[in-house]
This record gives sequence, C-alpha cells and structure tokens, in this order.
Amino acid sequence: MHEVGIALDLIEQVEKKLKEVKEPIQTLKISVRLGKLAGVSAEALRFGFEIAKKDSRIPFAQIAIKEIPGRVNCLSCQKSYSTETIEPICRNCGKGPLKIVSGKELSLEGLEYE
Repeated sequence: MHEVGIALDLIEQVEKKLKEVKEPIQTLKISVRLGKLAGVSAEALRFGFEIAKKDSRIPFAQIAIKEIPGRVNCLSCQKSYSTETIEPICRNCGKGPLKIVSGKELSLEGLEYE
C-alpha cells in the first residue's frame, strides 16, 4: 500500500515544519489537498496515516483531506468537464488530446496546532 509511504512523507514534512515551533504542541490537524485523479485513495491515505503516525513524534495528529475533483479540457472541442478517471478521449467529441486542469493534486495544505 503506497499510501503508507505517502503518509510517512507527509509526517516527515510536518515534523520539519514543527521544529520551528518553540512551545509544546498538544493538538495538531494536518490539512491535505488530494485530487481525485492523483491515484491515491483518500480512505487508504487516512488508514496509512493512522499507521504511520504511531511511530512518529506526532502520534496525536489528525488528518483532514480536502478532495479536489478531476477536471479536464479537450484541446479539440475546447469543452471542459468533471471526471473521476483519466480518459484517453473526450466524451463530448470523441477526439483529444485532453488536458488535466485539476485533480492531480497531492500536497500539504496547512497545519493547525495548539
């Protein structure tokens, strides 16, 4: 499950950022942007995060995943539409190529802590 590896990378990024904080942290919410076309399941990432955080310096952390819908633009007919999968041809005109406008995101969006 590659989501555990992704969760470990997120935790490493967060731990680096938290080195700058001088006071003790009691609660921590990690916000992540995850595109529907990124090839990562939000549920599997949550599960992987729960596993990965146990051996970290932030076992109390919570993850909040903001899912970004997939959106493509056909370069032939210039139509844009939402999609859950990466498609080889446009569903409007049957041609292509398609340009992914959104949905490939996988990034740390922010940290909230007390």
